[in-house]
Amino acid sequence: MPLKLLITADLHLGRKSSSVPRTVDESSTKYTWHRMVDWAIKNQVDAVVLAGDIIDRDNRYFEAIGPIQEGFEKLNEAKISVLIVAGNHDFDVLPNVVKSKEYDHVHLLGENGRWESKTIKSINGELQFLGWSFPSQYVKEDPLLQLPSADVKLDPNIPTIGLLHGELNDLNSRYAPIGFNNLLNKNVDAWVLGHIHKPEIHHESNPLVLYPGSPHALSSKEPGSHGPYLLTVEDSKKVKTEIIPLSPLRYEKLEMNVSNVADKSEYRNLITQHLSDDVESKTTELQHVSQIIYDIVLVGKHSLKSEFDTWSQNIEDLEQEFASETTASIRKVVNRIEPKVENLEELAKQPDPTGILAKAILDIHAGNSSEFLTKLSEEFGRKLSNVNAARTYQPLRKADEQYSDSSENANEFLLQECEQLLAELLSQKGDIQ
Repeated sequence: MPLKLLITADLHLGRKSSSVPRTVDESSTKYTWHRMVDWAIKNQVDAVVLAGDIIDRDNRYFEAIGPIQEGFEKLNEAKISVLIVAGNHDFDVLPNVVKSKEYDHVHLLGENGRWESKTIKSINGELQFLGWSFPSQYVKEDPLLQLPSADVKLDPNIPTIGLLHGELNDLNSRYAPIGFNNLLNKNVDAWVLGHIHKPEIHHESNPLVLYPGSPHALSSKEPGSHGPYLLTVEDSKKVKTEIIPLSPLRYEKLEMNVSNVADKSEYRNLITQHLSDDVESKTTELQHVSQIIYDIVLVGKHSLKSEFDTWSQNIEDLEQEFASETTASIRKVVNRIEPKVENLEELAKQPDPTGILAKAILDIHAGNSSEFLTKLSEEFGRKLSNVNAARTYQPLRKADEQYSDSSENANEFLLQECEQLLAELLSQKGDIQ
């Protein structure tokens, strides 16, 4: 019989999803943890595998210990093994939780930054696990460099799963930089990696290299389906993967072209129709999703760009419930509508504010630099740093909802503002259609 593993990482127990009322039970990561435990038991997996950052951080210990112990005990009753490594968030607290009770079926591998192996037996066969845990919050060297000299013996005849928390292909990372080539030729059939919240398969086989991502959708930065992965290990040591979408929340970005919208009523109808169409297209993926939260991106060309901001007021109050028992809501609307101007090149030749703005828009689109854009970018960076540092916005820092100061975000913001100003100036002059 094939061996079945339910794997995940970055659960961050103690944390709640952003942009969802904290009173909503489904916003808590423990909700998905309990779903995972129940799914593992119902589907008779051989082991549950957790690749670090299972607990959000030390000050979430008391929030996490109850749910994690409850899950361990239910898995123990079902005779399901648990294999864990600690990440940068829970390097100190996870060992305390595991040792708080005697769990014969729970195995924390690689404590204190030392490679360790563990063989488990189930009714379906044997499995080897190889793991390394964070010894401190920051690790600047690839842990795999220590593996050749580690006192670890692996049986080449038994399927082997590697567990490691770290950042792949970023040699400057403070969070255990992992060189991809160092994952190869280690007698490991699959590497389960933690630290990246987005699910990613970096290598299909021999070995499989997989970030399962966060099983619980935590913010709008993590759109799409979330849940643990089911790894199926066959007799040939071939490993198959399947995502099990157990997250009760899902974030999505939905682009809407509003070029042909005539008025506020038509705009509202367009939004509700787009939400309905998108939810219906995802029906099979939303079996366990109670809330889907959208960021709406308005695109196209329109002479009433600024009106859409007014029409979008209070849009966060919109909630639509569908036959799938999924409720759709809107977190925010991003206005990327371009002014309906056909002659940007001609406008850019004019020695007035409209010409300066038109040239700036053309330069941003072309990726060109200019003295004007450089000054705007520097001023944007200074003001954003001040805003991000302000105590008023501390809740945004905690929820990882701060606006990033990356050049991409800066250009996006400047483009939006330049287009808005140009549209208003041309409207005042009567030159915009």
